[in-house]
Amino acid sequence: MTVRDRTGRSRYIGFVVETGRGVGREELTRALGDSARVLGGHFSFQLTVFEGGRGILRVPHRLKLDSVLLLSSVRTIGRERIPVRIRTVVTSGTIRKVKERMGIPAGRPFARGDERGRRRPPHQEKAQ
Repeated sequence: MTVRDRTGRSRYIGFVVETGRGVGREELTRALGDSARVLGGHFSFQLTVFEGGRGILRVPHRLKLDSVLLLSSVRTIGRERIPVRIRTVVTSGTIRKVKERMGIPAGRPFARGDERGRRRPPHQEKAQ
């Protein structure tokens, strides 16, 4: 039995958030969770990349269509209930291809880790 047999295949959905102001990663994750509860289905997703209004959602391949519906069902974000539209741009089996098609630089985002893009263990965090 291979790892893929145990964990399943993933699909990566590239999307763009269209709104009048910037949207944070936590706000978007909360809005997706709220929409998932309203729709009542079983959703398993991970927001792998989200910067500058563009993002990539990792989902099990069998839930790809449901996840696209989930993204399109989000109408407001945040406590202020700001109107928003999420448009799906590309879907692929590899995150590399989604980043390439959306113009997102390859590699890990630097904003969440150190200068090489890797996250430091908590005991090595710099004091601020």
